[in-house]
Amino acid sequence: MPRWVRTAEIVLGLVSLLAGLLVIAYPGLAFFTLVAILAAGLIFLGSRDIVLGAMGTFLPGWLRIADIVFGVLAFVLSVIVLASPGVAVATLVIFLYFALFVRGIAALTMEGAGKMFPTRLRASSGIVGVLSILLAIIFLAFPALTIGTLIFLLSIGLLFVGIEAIAAEVVGREIVPVIGSVQSKI
Repeated sequence: MPRWVRTAEIVLGLVSLLAGLLVIAYPGLAFFTLVAILAAGLIFLGSRDIVLGAMGTFLPGWLRIADIVFGVLAFVLSVIVLASPGVAVATLVIFLYFALFVRGIAALTMEGAGKMFPTRLRASSGIVGVLSILLAIIFLAFPALTIGTLIFLLSIGLLFVGIEAIAAEVVGREIVPVIGSVQSKI
């Protein structure tokens, strides 16, 4: 791997590490970061959908129209998110609530219907399902706790990404040959 790539990854790892520390030190900054991430995600999603709808000649006509409509809707939502950060945070809280609730239902379903799995696995799946649903209800009842959790997860994620990037490049790993050797064995 060229030296400049390793240097760039170390520098970007340090930036990620610094960003994680900033999020811990200034949680308000993380709040605006979450809003910016949501807005950027909606912009990219909207762009993808519009391009897919306009250029996806392999898709049925109704699906192309739906892609364009949803792409425009994503752009409108990104403007709303940027104009009203409170709406963005409420959206993130609701997304997290639904994700936890659906995950809990899926785990309970596997616990009830997964007769082919060992009893330990089914029991642990049931426990995880109940805990996920309880956490979803707690997050819905206490949105501030949800926001704090999202900020905490953002900071921890940035710290881990930074530490991993720095450690991997200091050690000198090479991703491409490893991936190539795994693909050749598949």
